[in-house]
Amino acid sequence: MLSVVVLVVAIVMFLGGIGVGSVFFTRAPAPPRTTLIVAVQAPFPPFMDFNTSVDIGFQGFEVDILQRIGTELNRTLVLRQFSSFTTLLAETGRGAVDMASASITITAARNDTMDFSNPYFRVDQGFLAQKSNSFACTNNVCTPQQLADKIIAVQQATTSQDWIEANVKPLMANPGNQIKVFQQVEQLITALQSGSVDLVMIDSITAKSFANDPANNLKLAGLVVTNESYGFAVANGDPQGLVSVINRVLAKIRSDGTYQTLITKWFPNGV
Repeated sequence: MLSVVVLVVAIVMFLGGIGVGSVFFTRAPAPPRTTLIVAVQAPFPPFMDFNTSVDIGFQGFEVDILQRIGTELNRTLVLRQFSSFTTLLAETGRGAVDMASASITITAARNDTMDFSNPYFRVDQGFLAQKSNSFACTNNVCTPQQLADKIIAVQQATTSQDWIEANVKPLMANPGNQIKVFQQVEQLITALQSGSVDLVMIDSITAKSFANDPANNLKLAGLVVTNESYGFAVANGDPQGLVSVINRVLAKIRSDGTYQTLITKWFPNGV
C-alpha cells in the first residue's frame, strides 16, 4: 500500500513539473467580437435620427462617425435604441453595451460612472417655443429671471434639467408644476406643440434643427451659453480599450478633412 501511495504522489509531482496540470485548467481565449453594439436615443437631429430606408435604421452626424469607428475595429455596427436616457447612461456605464452615442455631454459626475472619448462636438442650450408664442429672450440670450414664470419641459437626466433646477427653479413660484420632466425627446416636442408647456429646453443645435423644420411650427426663443462638449461613452474603466480607438478615429477624420465634410453635410445652416 505504501509503495502505491508513493507512486501516485510521484506521478502527480511529475505531471505538475512538466506543466500538464496548468494545461488542463487553462481557459481558451475569448473569440474576437464581431459586432459593436452602440446605445442610441433618437430622434435627436441632426446627430441621430430614424431612417428605415437604410439597413442600420438610423442616420445622422454621429452615425457617420460610428461607421468609421466600426470599420477601424473591424466590427459590424449595431445601434440599439433606448427609450430612457437614464437607462441608456446606466447600461453604458455597467458594460451592457459596447459604447453609447447619444449626444452625451461630458461631465464630472458622469465621469465617475463611465469613460469618455475626446470631445467631438460643442453645444450650448436652447429654448423652443411655438411660433405663435410672442416670448423671446432679450438679445437671444435667456436669463433665469426671464424664464421664472414659464412652464418648461426638459428631458430626464440631461444637462438641460440640471441647468433649469440649478438656475431657474429657485426663482419659480411653483416649480413642481412649472418644471415638466419627460423621458423622450418626442414627448417634449408633443407637450410643446399641444400647449401643455410654454418652452422646451434642449441642446442648441437640436433646438435649431426642430425650429428649422416647418412641419414642427416651432421657433428658437433664445439660447443659454453653457459650452458643453459631447463625447462617446464606454463602460466604466474602458474594459475593451475602446477609447484609444475612438480617439484615433476622431483625430484622423479631423486631419483628413472628413470631419468638416460631415459638418457641411449635416449642418447646412451652420453650427
